[in-house]
Amino acid sequence: MILQAGKYAFLYEQGSIRQLKHQGKEVVRMIYFALRDHNWGTFDKVIFDEIVQKEDTSFQIHYKCNHVDEASTPIFEWEVAINGAYDGIISFEISGKALTDVWSNRAGFCVLHPIKGIANQPVSLLHEDGASSTSIFPQYISPEDPFLMIRSMTWQVAGGAAYQMDFEGDTFETEDQRNWGDASFKTFCTPLSKPFPVLHKKGNTVFQRITLQPPIENPTLEIKPEEAVLPPKATAYQLGIGASVESIELTKEAIDQLKKLKLTHYRIDLTLPSASWITEFSTHCENAFDLGLPLEVALTIGEEEEKNLEEFVFICQQNRLNISSVLLFSTNEVTTPQRIIDLIPTLKNQLPNVKFGVGTNYNFTELNRNRFEAKEADFVTFSYHPQAHAFDNLTILENAETLEYQVESAEHLYDKPVHINFISLRARANPYASSPADVQIPLSKQIDPRQSTGFAKDWLSGILKSLSASRVASVTLLRTVGQLGILSLEGNPYPAFEIFPKKNHR
Repeated sequence: MILQAGKYAFLYEQGSIRQLKHQGKEVVRMIYFALRDHNWGTFDKVIFDEIVQKEDTSFQIHYKCNHVDEASTPIFEWEVAINGAYDGIISFEISGKALTDVWSNRAGFCVLHPIKGIANQPVSLLHEDGASSTSIFPQYISPEDPFLMIRSMTWQVAGGAAYQMDFEGDTFETEDQRNWGDASFKTFCTPLSKPFPVLHKKGNTVFQRITLQPPIENPTLEIKPEEAVLPPKATAYQLGIGASVESIELTKEAIDQLKKLKLTHYRIDLTLPSASWITEFSTHCENAFDLGLPLEVALTIGEEEEKNLEEFVFICQQNRLNISSVLLFSTNEVTTPQRIIDLIPTLKNQLPNVKFGVGTNYNFTELNRNRFEAKEADFVTFSYHPQAHAFDNLTILENAETLEYQVESAEHLYDKPVHINFISLRARANPYASSPADVQIPLSKQIDPRQSTGFAKDWLSGILKSLSASRVASVTLLRTVGQLGILSLEGNPYPAFEIFPKKNHR
């Protein structure tokens, strides 16, 4: 539903304000509220008693909402009012109450700012202590929160007006969500400097309000944007596919279908030490041979690093394996430790035809926050998925553009070619889990039923468009077969299969 308030127009969807525009320029990507659990998971919400009163240039919305646990039991209730006046003032107000004792990392508002038109643009801030400051939305992805202790912010959209938003009920700060794969900056309630999770005792209440003021048509924000030296765009990149985690062996039908695709590598995961790693490696090698593809090995090694690497190299040399690249990861750290990076010259002497990459098997944010000297590494690497914070179709499609910024920032940071070692529709792991046992996400929670539908095809179309606008050198996209793949276990193509480039047949 499209609603207007003065000169603003936006999409109202599932209780949230989305894609708010002024004179055709996107001003706000989304305004919503969320309840996050102790592992930063998001509780589902159920909206009811919704009333929308729509006029030509104004509106009133009232609804009630319950956040529910995994058993669909209401745990937090909310009264919501969103009002838009003909003069362009929009207010979004929430009043919540805990229905039971709830541990939460966040309870309240998030405002998403789009990247295009806002990155590298000025912002004026009024802080909680009454002080004011000026800054810019960062061009390259910021590892830390760029704006803190916010009471009010006024920002400019490139080539357009300026906009003021006021916050009440909590202290707000802004993070660069591109770190986690979102195409937005996010201004959110409750500073991360405060201890979390917080216990909301039964009956505890939350009140917050956000107010967007009318457009400032002739802005006077004066601050010089940072100089962004952008490299020329690449013309092509290598495209590989990941091994299935649902069936280690591929059927003849699946192999025949996959051989139609224009792929450059077959990515596998090995963890050393493991009692079965040699057997798994052997089967993966057979699949790669049948597909006519070299291996990309994501090698995660334990505490006896040199011993683990010696064992791996011995197997590779003994069997003269066709390996194009090895990603070096650690079981104990989110990015490649410097002591492993320092072993790369030796590894290159032992496996001279292999390229070695370092970085993270997790989000770009780990590459950004846990920095290292890439030194002799041939490339840096990270993985991507679009559902760190929201899970609806529109958000997933919007987030595809993030890849261009992540590649640009990684190259700027490390001055190395960039490989995206895995792109998946859902997360494979959660490095922010409060318990080590929760880091690896169960297979059942990695599966998204949309992957076998036309939606995945639309999503991949946006992914490939974003990658083509970047200088990425190599990408691994989804898996071969199963619910996480582009084919069924029997080898029948899903719609996503159609997006992959095909070989030319004469």
